[in-house]
Amino acid sequence: MARTLTINNLTKKFGRITAVNNLSLSIEQGQIFGILGPNGSGKTTTLGMILDVVAPTSGDYHWFSNTSNEEARKKIGAILESPSFYPYLTAVQNLKITAHIKKCDPAPIDEVLKQVNLYERRNDKFKTYSLGMKQRLSIAAALLSNPPVLILDEPTNGLDPEGIAEVRDLIVNVARQGKTIIMASHLLDEVQKVCTHFCVLRHGKKIHEGKVKDTLEELNKVEVSADYDHEHLKNLMYDFPGTEALETVDNSLLITLKPGFTASEINSHCFAEGVVLKRLITHTNTLEKEFLKILKDHD
Repeated sequence: MARTLTINNLTKKFGRITAVNNLSLSIEQGQIFGILGPNGSGKTTTLGMILDVVAPTSGDYHWFSNTSNEEARKKIGAILESPSFYPYLTAVQNLKITAHIKKCDPAPIDEVLKQVNLYERRNDKFKTYSLGMKQRLSIAAALLSNPPVLILDEPTNGLDPEGIAEVRDLIVNVARQGKTIIMASHLLDEVQKVCTHFCVLRHGKKIHEGKVKDTLEELNKVEVSADYDHEHLKNLMYDFPGTEALETVDNSLLITLKPGFTASEINSHCFAEGVVLKRLITHTNTLEKEFLKILKDHD
């Protein structure tokens, strides 16, 4: 896979405050990479540096291969601030101004408006748009020059649930076109639903990096209970060939399964022995659980 961005020991200090501390990252083409962390963790400062908006104190970064950062910047669409358009102009008029500023062809305006599901409202004034629509118009502006990379800073911040869903679906659809997306967020659920890879920043320092899929793999634990003698159920679970470990939690049993075994096999095993389970819960992981664990591990 082609390398899109390489960050080497990037640091930014504002006086005595270190906003980003010795950050190194590698992002490949086609990834949806989430930069995750609490407010003040250095996410926006990091995006500002890789966009040449903020000058690094030390370290460096490189876009693509053998491409100057100035040339690479022309291949990047970015949204770092809240949507900013002329309120009394329509979506089409605002995007024509954007195209003029970016020195790009305005011909794709209708296409990008269809892409962000705003084509039917293209002749309505910006001031009549909902927050979600305004954010989608910002993404349309970023896509106008058909960049291979899209950078988004807190793209769903301040939106209602419907607006969040709209922007989330749009990001996923854009990524399906093969574009690389880098987004900063403190919303764990959104990163979990959208991103393929992520890192966690705390006080400007990277404390974790990995694939979302690997982090969220199912915890191989199943909780069971039945209207039978507790010891009988425990012995039955000890006899189950997929049991790795067993513990009692309140009135239930928590079974750690060996690789390759599933909750449905537990249910079949019990039913074959004449035991009907009244409780069968598979424990799954979430990014929130992992995020809190990562932060605790680095206290």
